[in-house]
Amino acid sequence: MTAQTTGRQSPTPVPAAVRRRLPSWFGTWEITLLALVVLAVALASATSPYFATGQNFSISATGALGLSLMVVPMAWLMVAGEIDLSVASTFALSATVFGLAVSGGLGTWPAIGLGVLTGAVAGLVNGLLVVDVGLPSLIVTIGTLGLYRGLSYVLLENRGISDLPPGLTTFAQENLPGTLVPYGFVAFVVVAVAAAVLLHRGALGRAVFAIGSNAQVARFSGLRVGAIKRGLFVFSGVVAAIAGIAYAGYISTVRASNGTGLELIVVGIVLIGGISMYGGKGSFVGVLLALLLVTVLTSWMTLGDAETAVQYMVTGLLMVGAVVVPALSRRLHMSRERRRSAGSVR
Repeated sequence: MTAQTTGRQSPTPVPAAVRRRLPSWFGTWEITLLALVVLAVALASATSPYFATGQNFSISATGALGLSLMVVPMAWLMVAGEIDLSVASTFALSATVFGLAVSGGLGTWPAIGLGVLTGAVAGLVNGLLVVDVGLPSLIVTIGTLGLYRGLSYVLLENRGISDLPPGLTTFAQENLPGTLVPYGFVAFVVVAVAAAVLLHRGALGRAVFAIGSNAQVARFSGLRVGAIKRGLFVFSGVVAAIAGIAYAGYISTVRASNGTGLELIVVGIVLIGGISMYGGKGSFVGVLLALLLVTVLTSWMTLGDAETAVQYMVTGLLMVGAVVVPALSRRLHMSRERRRSAGSVR
């Protein structure tokens, strides 16, 4: 991916009267996603007696923790005009290192630290190859996707590690006492709110948008483009490591296959959320709504015994729609404007 200026991935503009009442990060595309979420919840509730229950919320939120966490740095990276397709492999490699450390007698927190360090190093390798060597992030992270996943298989040799610390499994599987709210969900909400505020209100967020819009102009403006991009790749690796360790606690097993295929869902959610594939455009609120939409649909299909292949197909259709519908809408809008201009000339 390269940093280019592109039109916002959204349908025709929100009417001015409505726009004045909306925050700057909430536009037509976010309204569309919110409507789709409401529609999906209504249909799921009407067709499944188990959907609109606290127990289903708890199960869905707990199961989606790893995916949800990885969406956060991916949104930042794609706003900056980059991408990290190695997140799911980093997810597995970091959990593998953590599991081996625990099974070797290392304490829980030192083992977690080692796993997170693994993710940071994996992210730094990506960042150095992209920023300092000058390779495209798409190509680099496709390569490290295979490298990191392969290292996981080499280290584990097709075996699993199930003797994990009770504290980790409690965090990843249990709810706050007396509630149906998972510990992990609370942690994600804190991370998501902080990420949204920093991206849209913080100096670093403004710098990331500037880099995604035009990296050369951002560099001439005095922004440390290389350092920021390296930092974002490290951020991606660290969060992927935390997500991988949490997921291992959720399923009570570390395997080299953990998280296989998640990278495409993570990227898909960010695209569905309206982040431009060229960088510099989009809102984190849209990404959160897209995450909620995919989680609702996944829960609904799971309750309906839909096969995993069907769930991937639905996510894929949403990804295509997220790109095609706004593009068609923009073309239609431009066509109307041209006809209106031609009419006024006559």
